[in-house]
Amino acid sequence: MDQSTKLRAAIAVLTLLYAALVPAQDRSTDRTGRWYVGGAIGLGGYDADFERTKAIVRSTGATTFNVSANGTDTMGKAYVGYSFSRYVSLEGGYWNFGRVSISTSISAPAATSMQRHISGDGYGADAVLWMPVNDIFSGMVRAGAIWTTVKATASDPGAGLSALPAESSQKVDAHWGLGVEYRLAPSAAARFEFETVRKVGDNAKFGTADVKLWTIGANYRF
Repeated sequence: MDQSTKLRAAIAVLTLLYAALVPAQDRSTDRTGRWYVGGAIGLGGYDADFERTKAIVRSTGATTFNVSANGTDTMGKAYVGYSFSRYVSLEGGYWNFGRVSISTSISAPAATSMQRHISGDGYGADAVLWMPVNDIFSGMVRAGAIWTTVKATASDPGAGLSALPAESSQKVDAHWGLGVEYRLAPSAAARFEFETVRKVGDNAKFGTADVKLWTIGANYRF
């Protein structure tokens, strides 16, 4: 079991224990007009267009090759929010999209290989719509945008083939997600969320991908 898996399991166990020990009436709260801060960690991946990836490999002069990807990594976020009512809040923060690797095994015109790493992060803001089930449990839907920075490392296959340069891309990308929040105490809550960021990267350089991440986290209200 790797470190990120152990951390997620520990957070889940502590959340369940806390929820079992704290009475429901002590967890209810009115979120209106309150600031809060939070963070989350989880796993995510880059859903990429491999046709564009293959075109980039061909630009090196490779004619016969096989491309594979290690497409998942630990991802996370930190955020601050403000509740306008029980049903609407605004959140802004920082997202880290981890790092994935694209490996290429080339067999013609020469036998060689190369590996390129893609990493990303960004700052953004979302409107969050809440769907309370009761005083301690709510569904949530978010939509907004993130200013993303995506970087691709240089990669040189050697064997007389052309190298790929280090490249980066910065732009605004659409972001949406959904999740659930469980109130642990008047000022603390746990969350489980799914989020996606559309078409990060640059198709003219190293391609684009949809970033998708699942996280578990917590927040504190002032």
